[in-house]
Amino acid sequence: MDNQDQVPGVCPLAVRGQEWLSGRVPFAVDTLPECLEQEPNDQPAQAQRVTLPVIVNGRIGQPGDSDGFCFDGRAGDEIVAEVHARRLNSPLDSVLKLTDAAGQQLAMNDDYEDKGAGLTTHHADSWLRVALPADGKYYLHLTDMQHQGGPEYGYRLRITPPRPDFELRVVPASVYARTGSSVPLTVYALRKDGFAGEIRLTLRDPPAGFSLGGNVLPAGQDEVQLTLSAPMSPSPEPFGLTLEGRATIDGRDVTRPVVPSQDMMQAFAYRHLVPAQELRVAVTGRDVVRGRVQILDAGPTRIAAGGTGRVRLGIPPNTPLQRLALVLNDPPEGIRIKNVARSAGDIEVVFQSDAAKVQPGQKGNLVLVAEGRKPAAPTSQAKPKTKPGANTKSGTSFTLPPIPYEIVQP
Repeated sequence: MDNQDQVPGVCPLAVRGQEWLSGRVPFAVDTLPECLEQEPNDQPAQAQRVTLPVIVNGRIGQPGDSDGFCFDGRAGDEIVAEVHARRLNSPLDSVLKLTDAAGQQLAMNDDYEDKGAGLTTHHADSWLRVALPADGKYYLHLTDMQHQGGPEYGYRLRITPPRPDFELRVVPASVYARTGSSVPLTVYALRKDGFAGEIRLTLRDPPAGFSLGGNVLPAGQDEVQLTLSAPMSPSPEPFGLTLEGRATIDGRDVTRPVVPSQDMMQAFAYRHLVPAQELRVAVTGRDVVRGRVQILDAGPTRIAAGGTGRVRLGIPPNTPLQRLALVLNDPPEGIRIKNVARSAGDIEVVFQSDAAKVQPGQKGNLVLVAEGRKPAAPTSQAKPKTKPGANTKSGTSFTLPPIPYEIVQP
């Protein structure tokens, strides 16, 4: 069993009887010691003593119920407390509060954003991380924000030192590519318990001809654009691809799957990454550019905060790239194209950054798309010619290799 199989998480399981089979329900598994919540534990004097690390399985048994847990801590130790309830289909809207032995509140959390599950949970599960200020006893209190409770208000409460880890999502979940061309993808990192390291992305056992460009998610970043390059031969039917992310955590090599997802909006404001079954790819048609576009400058393109940065691209001969407009595909906030200069064999692109929206040290990829418009076929020879730009329809487009960039001090 490799480290990917040992990831704690939630598995859908069904229970089979002699003549029946239940519906599939989420069942949480982990590698930590576990215990059951014990009542009464509403008041600090009644708080249930636990030894860390631990997962407590309990419930807010009635409206107004409050569960308390006491543990010993040392100055400077970090602890993480996390509730799994809505993610297990519990109606609990949890609130966590950490106090010291004198009752002074050190931290409190109601909702914690989980981009991987927000559409179904509304971020109702709580999470907090605290560095303990002194040696002594500490109390963790768990209640329902709506002051509700009952037999169905179950939870799993993890109280541990930080367990750095990550999950990955890729958008979109369905891709169309011409033979020999590239298409942009965005990979999101759902970082856990303070993990901030670099993540390298790879294709697992891909069909011949597929490759990734810009396949590093930089340390400290939560998303990166990359490109998927298609083979030179079309495929008769769409098929699935699998991506993985690899990182080093506390000296261990860790591999996690990249879950295909759709970026969906809820209530015109909230965006969620909703998992799909697989990353479906269709390869058809014929590429519009023969030959490879190359980045001529070594290293990442350095863009001064509030200033500019430039990159030179070598282009193959006899391609439409010289006459197509260059646009940034889903650019990072605060970065735009300032100028494009073309010569016989290359193109120089100048990027401008907004100092109020970027930070020195920020890294990632910039994905350029060359696109143009072509005139629609005239409906009558007798009609006069249209003005430039009028009566047009979508024409050629081509995704260029991802350009690594870094924001630097001006």
